[in-house]
Amino acid sequence: MPLVRIDALPVHDDATLTALGDAVHEAMTETIDVPRDDFFQIVTRSDGHLRYDPGYLGIRRDDGVVFVSITMRVGRTYAQKKALYARIAELASERAGIEPRNVFVSVTENQPVDWSFGEGVAQYLG
Repeated sequence: MPLVRIDALPVHDDATLTALGDAVHEAMTETIDVPRDDFFQIVTRSDGHLRYDPGYLGIRRDDGVVFVSITMRVGRTYAQKKALYARIAELASERAGIEPRNVFVSVTENQPVDWSFGEGVAQYLG
């Protein structure tokens, strides 16, 4: 169960951010075996308080940058994660018009005990 958070600057409109969210979800279903109905996202547009280095690691970023943070259970391989990053950048470009150089992805992994989907229950623990 990934929880996706997308943060962007105001240069991106609602349609672009919706397309980006859909692109991220599709990339996850294709590369890390996330079920289609496992869809949980928080999408926010900042009023300009997102800060970034425009040239870190030789990548030329601008205010079109988007931050995609994915929290998910541990267990994906390095190859799956690399495929995920590449597919997110590819679909973000195709579907949302966001240049791959402006797609920043971070993954945080945790354990089944770290999730409650409601009712105060850790559903993954049975």
